[in-house]
Amino acid sequence: MSFAFVRVLGVGGICHLLILPGTASALTTIDSVHDDAYGANIGWINARGDIANGLVVGEAFCSGYMYGANVGWIDMGDGMPDDGLAYSNSASNDYGVNVGANGALRGFAYGANIGWVKFESMGNPVVDLLTGDLDGFAYGANVGWISLGDIMGHVQTDRLDPGPDQDGDMLPDAWELSHSGLLSVLRMDGDGDGDGATDKEEYLAGTDPLDADSLFVITDKVLDPSMSEGHVTWNSVPTRLYRVELNPDPTNPSGWVDSGLANQAPDAGTQTTRTVPIGGSDLENYRVNAIRPLVP
Repeated sequence: MSFAFVRVLGVGGICHLLILPGTASALTTIDSVHDDAYGANIGWINARGDIANGLVVGEAFCSGYMYGANVGWIDMGDGMPDDGLAYSNSASNDYGVNVGANGALRGFAYGANIGWVKFESMGNPVVDLLTGDLDGFAYGANVGWISLGDIMGHVQTDRLDPGPDQDGDMLPDAWELSHSGLLSVLRMDGDGDGDGATDKEEYLAGTDPLDADSLFVITDKVLDPSMSEGHVTWNSVPTRLYRVELNPDPTNPSGWVDSGLANQAPDAGTQTTRTVPIGGSDLENYRVNAIRPLVP
Protein backbone atom coordinates (compact mmCIF):
# COMPACT_ATOMS: atom_id res chain seq x y z
CA MET A 1 0.00 0.00 0.00
CA SER A 2 1.46 3.34 -1.01
CA PHE A 3 1.11 6.52 0.95
CA ALA A 4 2.42 10.07 0.99
CA PHE A 5 2.68 12.79 3.55
CA VAL A 6 1.40 16.28 2.81
CA ARG A 7 2.83 19.07 4.90
CA VAL A 8 0.45 21.57 6.46
CA LEU A 9 2.17 24.43 8.25
CA GLY A 10 0.58 25.65 11.44
CA VAL A 11 1.11 27.52 14.67
CA GLY A 12 3.85 25.98 16.77
CA GLY A 13 4.57 22.99 14.60
CA ILE A 14 3.68 20.82 11.67
CA CYS A 15 0.79 18.44 11.18
CA HIS A 16 0.67 15.85 8.45
CA LEU A 17 -2.01 13.88 6.69
CA LEU A 18 -1.62 10.20 5.97
CA ILE A 19 -2.98 9.74 2.46
CA LEU A 20 -4.29 6.30 1.66
CA PRO A 21 -6.28 5.08 -1.33
CA GLY A 22 -10.01 5.02 -0.76
CA THR A 23 -12.04 3.90 -3.76
CA ALA A 24 -15.70 3.01 -3.53
CA SER A 25 -16.70 -0.60 -3.94
CA ALA A 26 -19.98 -2.47 -4.35
CA LEU A 27 -18.63 -5.34 -2.26
CA THR A 28 -19.82 -5.54 1.32
CA THR A 29 -17.83 -3.70 3.98
CA ILE A 30 -18.95 -6.10 6.73
CA ASP A 31 -16.38 -8.20 8.59
CA SER A 32 -16.41 -11.91 7.75
CA VAL A 33 -16.55 -12.92 11.42
CA HIS A 34 -18.73 -10.21 12.96
CA ASP A 35 -21.60 -10.18 10.50
CA ASP A 36 -24.78 -11.22 12.32
CA ALA A 37 -27.66 -9.15 13.64
CA TYR A 38 -30.43 -10.82 15.60
CA GLY A 39 -34.17 -10.44 15.96
CA ALA A 40 -36.05 -12.41 18.60
CA ASN A 41 -38.98 -12.87 16.21
CA ILE A 42 -37.00 -13.61 13.03
CA GLY A 43 -33.69 -15.11 14.09
CA TRP A 44 -30.28 -14.33 12.62
CA ILE A 45 -29.76 -11.74 9.89
CA ASN A 46 -26.48 -11.81 8.02
CA ALA A 47 -25.27 -8.31 7.15
CA ARG A 48 -22.56 -9.65 4.85
CA GLY A 49 -25.08 -11.35 2.59
CA ASP A 50 -23.48 -13.01 -0.42
CA ILE A 51 -20.53 -10.57 -0.22
CA ALA A 52 -21.19 -9.05 -3.65
CA ASN A 53 -24.55 -7.66 -2.52
CA GLY A 54 -24.07 -7.39 1.24
CA LEU A 55 -24.36 -4.31 3.39
CA VAL A 56 -22.03 -1.43 2.55
CA VAL A 57 -21.59 1.08 5.38
CA GLY A 58 -20.53 4.43 3.95
CA GLU A 59 -19.27 7.71 5.27
CA ALA A 60 -22.64 9.33 4.53
CA PHE A 61 -25.11 6.51 3.82
CA CYS A 62 -25.51 2.75 3.54
CA SER A 63 -26.31 0.57 0.55
CA GLY A 64 -26.65 -3.12 -0.28
CA TYR A 65 -28.59 -5.83 1.52
CA MET A 66 -28.80 -7.87 4.69
CA TYR A 67 -30.19 -11.41 4.53
CA GLY A 68 -32.24 -13.49 6.92
CA ALA A 69 -33.11 -17.12 6.21
CA ASN A 70 -36.57 -16.52 7.65
CA VAL A 71 -37.24 -13.15 6.01
CA GLY A 72 -35.17 -12.91 2.83
CA TRP A 73 -33.32 -9.81 1.62
CA ILE A 74 -33.53 -6.44 3.37
CA ASP A 75 -32.62 -3.46 1.17
CA MET A 76 -30.54 -0.81 3.00
CA GLY A 77 -30.47 1.67 0.09
CA ASP A 78 -29.28 1.86 -3.52
CA GLY A 79 -26.19 3.99 -2.82
CA MET A 80 -27.44 6.89 -4.94
CA PRO A 81 -29.60 9.33 -2.92
CA ASP A 82 -31.55 11.69 -5.15
CA ASP A 83 -29.68 14.74 -3.85
CA GLY A 84 -26.34 12.94 -3.64
CA LEU A 85 -26.08 13.73 0.05
CA ALA A 86 -28.58 11.60 1.96
CA TYR A 87 -31.71 9.53 1.38
CA SER A 88 -34.80 11.68 1.85
CA ASN A 89 -36.89 8.69 2.97
CA SER A 90 -39.90 10.62 1.69
CA ALA A 91 -40.26 8.82 -1.64
CA SER A 92 -40.47 5.15 -2.58
CA ASN A 93 -37.45 5.52 -4.88
CA ASP A 94 -35.28 7.44 -2.40
CA TYR A 95 -35.13 5.44 0.79
CA GLY A 96 -32.27 3.95 2.76
CA VAL A 97 -30.21 4.28 5.91
CA ASN A 98 -28.09 7.42 6.33
CA VAL A 99 -24.93 7.71 8.43
CA GLY A 100 -24.77 10.89 10.53
CA ALA A 101 -21.67 12.85 11.46
CA ASN A 102 -21.63 11.07 14.83
CA GLY A 103 -22.25 7.63 13.29
CA ALA A 104 -25.99 7.59 13.95
CA LEU A 105 -27.85 5.28 11.54
CA ARG A 106 -31.18 6.84 10.56
CA GLY A 107 -33.72 6.06 7.85
CA PHE A 108 -35.60 3.10 6.43
CA ALA A 109 -34.67 -0.31 5.07
CA TYR A 110 -37.15 -2.48 3.20
CA GLY A 111 -37.78 -6.20 2.96
CA ALA A 112 -40.28 -7.54 0.45
CA ASN A 113 -41.39 -10.15 3.00
CA ILE A 114 -41.45 -7.95 6.09
CA GLY A 115 -42.06 -4.37 4.98
CA TRP A 116 -40.29 -1.35 6.38
CA VAL A 117 -37.57 -1.52 9.01
CA LYS A 118 -36.96 1.77 10.78
CA PHE A 119 -33.61 3.05 12.04
CA GLU A 120 -34.50 5.84 14.46
CA SER A 121 -33.57 7.52 17.73
CA MET A 122 -35.55 5.23 20.05
CA GLY A 123 -33.45 2.21 19.14
CA ASN A 124 -30.41 4.47 18.61
CA PRO A 125 -28.68 2.34 15.96
CA VAL A 126 -25.15 3.62 15.45
CA VAL A 127 -21.82 2.74 13.88
CA ASP A 128 -18.66 3.61 15.79
CA LEU A 129 -16.71 5.64 13.23
CA LEU A 130 -13.38 4.69 14.79
CA THR A 131 -13.85 0.95 15.35
CA GLY A 132 -16.59 0.01 12.88
CA ASP A 133 -18.74 -1.66 15.57
CA LEU A 134 -22.51 -1.37 15.08
CA ASP A 135 -24.77 -1.07 18.10
CA GLY A 136 -28.39 -0.38 18.96
CA PHE A 137 -31.63 -1.61 17.43
CA ALA A 138 -33.73 -1.25 14.29
CA TYR A 139 -37.50 -1.82 14.37
CA GLY A 140 -40.00 -3.33 11.98
CA ALA A 141 -43.72 -3.27 12.72
CA ASN A 142 -44.00 -6.82 11.39
CA VAL A 143 -40.85 -8.24 12.99
CA GLY A 144 -40.14 -6.26 16.16
CA TRP A 145 -36.68 -5.20 17.30
CA ILE A 146 -33.49 -6.24 15.51
CA SER A 147 -30.26 -5.99 17.50
CA LEU A 148 -27.16 -4.82 15.64
CA GLY A 149 -24.73 -5.39 18.48
CA ASP A 150 -25.15 -7.25 21.77
CA ILE A 151 -24.44 -10.71 23.20
CA MET A 152 -26.77 -12.26 20.61
CA GLY A 153 -25.30 -10.59 17.54
CA HIS A 154 -22.42 -8.39 16.54
CA VAL A 155 -22.10 -6.52 13.26
CA GLN A 156 -18.86 -4.75 12.41
CA THR A 157 -17.79 -2.92 9.28
CA ASP A 158 -14.15 -3.19 8.23
CA ARG A 159 -14.24 0.09 6.35
CA LEU A 160 -16.37 3.14 5.64
CA ASP A 161 -17.06 3.45 1.94
CA PRO A 162 -16.48 7.02 0.70
CA GLY A 163 -19.39 6.79 -1.75
CA PRO A 164 -19.84 8.06 -5.32
CA ASP A 165 -17.42 10.53 -6.91
CA GLN A 166 -19.26 11.58 -10.06
CA ASP A 167 -16.85 14.35 -11.02
CA GLY A 168 -13.77 12.18 -10.51
CA ASP A 169 -11.91 14.68 -8.32
CA MET A 170 -11.11 12.14 -5.55
CA LEU A 171 -13.53 13.91 -3.21
CA PRO A 172 -16.73 12.02 -2.30
CA ASP A 173 -19.84 13.71 -3.68
CA ALA A 174 -21.63 13.63 -0.32
CA TRP A 175 -18.69 15.40 1.37
CA GLU A 176 -18.58 18.11 -1.30
CA LEU A 177 -22.33 18.64 -1.20
CA SER A 178 -22.44 18.78 2.59
CA HIS A 179 -19.95 21.64 2.61
CA SER A 180 -20.69 23.61 -0.56
CA GLY A 181 -23.98 22.33 -1.98
CA LEU A 182 -22.36 21.81 -5.39
CA LEU A 183 -19.82 19.51 -7.02
CA SER A 184 -18.10 22.38 -8.81
CA VAL A 185 -16.83 24.39 -5.82
CA LEU A 186 -14.27 22.06 -4.21
CA ARG A 187 -11.37 20.38 -6.05
CA MET A 188 -8.63 17.97 -5.09
CA ASP A 189 -5.91 20.63 -5.44
CA GLY A 190 -8.12 23.62 -4.64
CA ASP A 191 -8.07 25.69 -1.46
CA GLY A 192 -11.60 26.95 -0.99
CA ASP A 193 -10.90 28.89 2.22
CA GLY A 194 -7.34 30.03 1.46
CA ASP A 195 -5.87 28.51 4.62
CA GLY A 196 -2.99 26.72 2.89
CA ALA A 197 -4.53 23.24 3.01
CA THR A 198 -5.97 21.81 -0.19
CA ASP A 199 -9.55 20.65 -0.31
CA LYS A 200 -8.30 17.04 -0.47
CA GLU A 201 -6.18 17.60 2.63
CA GLU A 202 -9.20 19.07 4.42
CA TYR A 203 -11.25 15.99 3.53
CA LEU A 204 -8.54 13.66 4.84
CA ALA A 205 -8.18 15.64 8.06
CA GLY A 206 -11.93 16.02 8.62
CA THR A 207 -11.78 19.82 8.63
CA ASP A 208 -14.09 22.33 6.92
CA PRO A 209 -12.74 23.29 3.46
CA LEU A 210 -14.62 26.60 3.50
CA ASP A 211 -13.60 27.76 6.98
CA ALA A 212 -10.06 29.10 7.34
CA ASP A 213 -10.27 28.65 11.12
CA SER A 214 -10.91 24.93 10.70
CA LEU A 215 -7.38 23.66 10.15
CA PHE A 216 -5.37 20.64 11.21
CA VAL A 217 -2.37 22.14 13.03
CA ILE A 218 -0.26 21.69 16.13
CA THR A 219 -1.34 24.48 18.45
CA ASP A 220 1.05 23.96 21.36
CA LYS A 221 4.07 21.91 22.32
CA VAL A 222 6.23 21.84 25.44
CA LEU A 223 9.43 19.95 24.78
CA ASP A 224 12.12 20.78 27.34
CA PRO A 225 15.35 18.77 26.78
CA SER A 226 15.96 18.78 30.54
CA MET A 227 12.75 16.83 31.10
CA SER A 228 11.99 13.22 30.25
CA GLU A 229 8.51 14.03 28.96
CA GLY A 230 6.73 16.83 27.16
CA HIS A 231 3.41 17.32 25.45
CA VAL A 232 2.00 18.10 22.03
CA THR A 233 -1.45 19.60 21.39
CA TRP A 234 -3.23 19.73 18.04
CA ASN A 235 -6.64 20.52 16.56
CA SER A 236 -8.67 17.32 16.28
CA VAL A 237 -12.06 15.99 15.20
CA PRO A 238 -13.93 12.93 16.55
CA THR A 239 -13.92 11.12 13.19
CA ARG A 240 -10.15 10.76 12.87
CA LEU A 241 -7.38 8.82 14.57
CA TYR A 242 -3.99 10.42 15.20
CA ARG A 243 -0.41 9.25 15.38
CA VAL A 244 2.37 11.34 16.89
CA GLU A 245 5.77 10.76 15.27
CA LEU A 246 9.25 12.07 15.97
CA ASN A 247 12.38 12.47 13.88
CA PRO A 248 15.89 13.41 15.07
CA ASP A 249 16.53 14.82 11.59
CA PRO A 250 13.34 16.09 9.91
CA THR A 251 15.32 16.72 6.71
CA ASN A 252 15.50 12.93 6.39
CA PRO A 253 12.05 11.89 5.11
CA SER A 254 12.62 8.27 6.12
CA GLY A 255 13.59 9.15 9.69
CA TRP A 256 10.09 9.55 11.11
CA VAL A 257 9.12 6.91 13.66
CA ASP A 258 6.18 6.40 15.96
CA SER A 259 6.62 8.20 19.27
CA GLY A 260 5.48 5.07 21.06
CA LEU A 261 1.83 6.05 21.41
CA ALA A 262 0.56 4.26 18.27
CA ASN A 263 -2.79 5.37 16.84
CA GLN A 264 -4.75 7.53 19.26
CA ALA A 265 -8.47 8.31 19.44
CA PRO A 266 -8.99 12.06 19.94
CA ASP A 267 -9.91 13.75 23.18
CA ALA A 268 -13.39 15.18 23.66
CA GLY A 269 -13.72 18.68 22.25
CA THR A 270 -11.72 20.30 19.48
CA GLN A 271 -8.16 19.62 20.64
CA THR A 272 -6.10 16.62 21.68
CA THR A 273 -3.03 16.61 23.93
CA ARG A 274 -0.61 13.74 24.38
CA THR A 275 2.44 13.28 26.58
CA VAL A 276 5.50 12.37 24.53
CA PRO A 277 9.01 11.17 25.45
CA ILE A 278 11.97 13.47 25.07
CA GLY A 279 15.35 11.96 24.33
CA GLY A 280 17.35 15.16 23.89
CA SER A 281 17.11 18.53 22.19
CA ASP A 282 17.36 16.94 18.76
CA LEU A 283 14.10 15.09 19.37
CA GLU A 284 11.98 18.22 19.48
CA ASN A 285 10.92 17.48 15.94
CA TYR A 286 7.40 16.08 16.15
CA ARG A 287 4.59 15.77 13.70
CA VAL A 288 1.03 14.46 13.91
CA ASN A 289 -0.68 12.32 11.28
CA ALA A 290 -4.43 12.47 10.82
CA ILE A 291 -5.73 9.06 9.77
CA ARG A 292 -9.13 8.25 8.34
CA PRO A 293 -10.11 5.18 10.33
CA LEU A 294 -11.38 2.04 8.67
CA VAL A 295 -9.44 2.70 5.47
CA PRO A 296 -7.91 -0.52 4.08
